[in-house]
Parts: sequence; C-alpha cells; structure tokens
Amino acid sequence: MRDSLYLAGQHLRHHLVTSAVLVASVTLISYLPVALQIIVTSAEQHFRARADSTPLVVGPRGSSLELVLGSVYFDKPYTDVLRLAELRRINDQKLGQAIPLHVRFRSRDCQIVGTNENYLKLRQLRLTQGTLWNMPGECVVGAAAADRLQLQVGDKIPVSTPSAFTLNNPPLRLRVVGVFAPTETPDDQVLFVNLETTWIIEGLGHGHAQDAQHGSPQARLHTDITPDNVDSLHFHGSRERFPLTAIIVIPPDAKAETLLLGQYLSPDKTTHIVRPRAVMDGLLAKVLMVRSYMVALIAVVSLVTLLTIALVLVLSIRLRKAEIVTMFKLGCSRFTIASVLGSEIAILLTISFASACLLSLMTHAYGPALVRWLILAS
Repeated sequence: MRDSLYLAGQHLRHHLVTSAVLVASVTLISYLPVALQIIVTSAEQHFRARADSTPLVVGPRGSSLELVLGSVYFDKPYTDVLRLAELRRINDQKLGQAIPLHVRFRSRDCQIVGTNENYLKLRQLRLTQGTLWNMPGECVVGAAAADRLQLQVGDKIPVSTPSAFTLNNPPLRLRVVGVFAPTETPDDQVLFVNLETTWIIEGLGHGHAQDAQHGSPQARLHTDITPDNVDSLHFHGSRERFPLTAIIVIPPDAKAETLLLGQYLSPDKTTHIVRPRAVMDGLLAKVLMVRSYMVALIAVVSLVTLLTIALVLVLSIRLRKAEIVTMFKLGCSRFTIASVLGSEIAILLTISFASACLLSLMTHAYGPALVRWLILAS
C-alpha cells in the first residue's frame, strides 16, 4: 500500500497543474455550502441582536420596514415625522420609557442622530474620549465615524443640510466633544446630538446678535454655537409640534406592552407601533428563502462539476492505457494497478476535504467579523 501511495504521489506531482485544478474544484464544491450557511447565520444573528434590544418603535404611519431600518439601523434618513406631543403622551401614561429619535440629516457621509441620554444607556455606549454634549451644537461621534472622518475632540464638522433659516449662510458646524468606544453596531457610524441641535438644523430655532431684529444686518445667524452665544438661541412655534422621526419605547412588562400595542390599532391614527424583531423576522425569512435557492443552485453546479471531474478521471485513465500496460508487463498485478489509481483519487479527495475544512474553520472564526464589517461599510 505504501508503494501505491508513493507512485500515486509522484504521478500527481508530475501533473501538478491538473492535480491543483481538481483539488480546487472539489474544495470549492465542499466549502461553498458551508460558507454560505456560516455567513447567512452570522448576518441573521447580527440583525436579530439589534432588533431584540429594541422592544417597540413608534413612528409615522407607513412602511414598518423603513421605520425599523431608519430608526434602529440608521440605514437611511427617515423623511416622515411625528410630533413631540406623542412622546409626552406616552410618558404621561407611564407605560414604558420613551426615547426620542430625530434622524433626518447628515454631516459628510455620516448620519446625525438626535436623541437623549436614555438612548446611550439603552445601547450601553461609553466614551473613550471627551464628554457628552452639554448644549446645542455639540456632538459625540461613533468610533468608526471618528476614524473615517479623522475627528478628535475639539474638531468642528459642518452639517450637510442647511436649515430653512440659513439658506444664504454657511451651515451649522457641530463641535466634537466626545468619541464613543467601538460597539460593532450602526452606532459606530453616526454622530449623536441632542434634540435641540436637530431642531436648529431643521430651521425651528436659531441664534443671532442679542436684541437684533429679524431681517436686520445685525441679525446674522450663528454657524458656530458657543457658550458666548448659546443664550441667544430661541425656537419658533409650539414645542408640541416639533418633529421626531421615531420613538423607542421600552415597556416594563407584557401588560404595558399589550396596552401600548392596542392604542395604535385604529386605522385613523397617523402613527403606528412596530416590533422590530417581528419586522426583521419577516425580512430574514425572505433572505433564508433566497439562501435555499442559492443552496439548490450550488448543489446543481456541484453535481455537474463532480460529473465533469469523474469524466476527466475516466479519460485520464484511458489516456494512461500505455502506462498501465507497462506496469502490468513489469509484474504489477491488477490489484496493485487499481491501488495506485485509487490512491491518486484518495489523495486528491483528502487534500480537497482538508482544505475545505480549513477554509470552513477560518470562515467560522472570522466570518462574523467580516459580516459586521460588510454591513457597517455598506
């Protein structure tokens, strides 16, 4: 048997290119279904973890999926709004902790998220530099956003969307007062500010020289909010009408959750409430269905590839007819010849399956991190 393995190894080494192609083909056939399962499972766990930590979300009536993607994953700005009065109504009922979100504006490539400190506690965000905001115009930056934009405490970054009051003036500049530690979640990609800052960007509030009347040359709007001019900030309109894009609600128990859900059943209401977990389950069900189709497609391709490899081996044996005859004349028995040919196939399959196992282990070890990186980079 040892002699058969030696002869088989020498033959494969002599035909190195052909052997490498066969090994690569079998390796990929074995590895792709496993890799697909690991990647899809990692992505599913990543999305479910974020949704599971967000019990309920209240938003303007419309697409539940867009509401969840915009408020939980900050995937895109959510243009529809509800009013601050809805937040106060939920708080007055004491059916859960209500956390406001205002996510409509960007600074360079980063989403600006207006919220309060309760959101930071919910996501367990902690600072690595600086402090939290103390007044409008200040922001705390997620770790990935700070790295990508090369921001440090004390830097200033302009808002990409000017407010209605500053169409003829430079946009508001946010001052970085802190940087959060990495969390490998969408929070790493955004800039956090208080709600007053987003309302100023919205055009509902501004500041100008003290005692200056609107429209006068002295009423030049501030683009940098500082301790010296923060007292001149003022807002127009009723606070009850100020906009939010979503409200995260954390009910204390199942009874409070049921009461909250029941309040939004009427089709006449302009707001609705969703469970992010249920919304993501529906989305991931479609992803899993696509994965099933992909697995079936890979199975068909693998079968065709295996048949092609089998054909190549059969033709290779027929082309080696003269070599086999020579081995027979040298005194090799039929069993010995069959052992040499079988050893070649066994070596190819062993190397292929070992390579597939190694790739699978690497994917299992680094796949989740790769998935998080791809999701956050997208």
